[in-house]
Amino acid sequence: MLVLTRRLNETIVLPKSNVTVRVLSTKHNAVRIGIEAPPDVAVLRGELFERQGGWPEPEETPPVCGLANRRVETARKGLAVAQQLLATGQIGEARETLARIDEDLALLERRLGGNPATHALPNGPHRALLVEDNPNERELLALFLRNAGLDVDTARDGTDALDYLHTHRRPDVVLLDMGLPQCDGAAVVREVRNDPAYAGLKIFALTGHTPDEYSISRGPGGIDRWFSKPVDPDDLVRGMRQDLDGSLSRA
Repeated sequence: MLVLTRRLNETIVLPKSNVTVRVLSTKHNAVRIGIEAPPDVAVLRGELFERQGGWPEPEETPPVCGLANRRVETARKGLAVAQQLLATGQIGEARETLARIDEDLALLERRLGGNPATHALPNGPHRALLVEDNPNERELLALFLRNAGLDVDTARDGTDALDYLHTHRRPDVVLLDMGLPQCDGAAVVREVRNDPAYAGLKIFALTGHTPDEYSISRGPGGIDRWFSKPVDPDDLVRGMRQDLDGSLSRA
């Protein structure tokens, strides 16, 4: 509690609330004061305030989304790395790091602002294999797709994806980053398309690269659909709705 001594006509000001309290007169054990406040600021006598129940219980602060919190922390660390790279003259590496951060935040923004339930896939659940070497993007997009009604498994690179395909039940679609370590997306596409066991398997490219950078055809013999990063999850689900629902209904 702040205790102040004021004389007649002296004031007490609460600048953030735009409230001014002025001492008008004193008589015996009573002090007459004037209060100037905006119309939206309630001013009550203490006894009336107590009869109304006193201070309301503080509203419970909603928990911060764990996923969003992790993504923001990752972005913060990425910015620190980019600053170090810039300080040492590694301009290209810094730009690549910043591009990763931008993609991650754009995906997070779409995830938090969207309503995946409105794009839920019919006739599901469909099974998808998401192949992405960036763990942040992989986790975030997988969460969005699961909320849209898909059964999603993930792989961190091309080798991991091929191992999955050889040891698990065939998915309905492979969502494939093209710029992967060890075994890139183009190598995965060629091996899948050369294996009769995967005839008709849908492959969607999710990448920052352009189709011209790879000798891969567009269509059933190569990449069925090409989505440029940062990927709009809503567009991706709409594309899957068009391709998967039609192909599975004919199966």
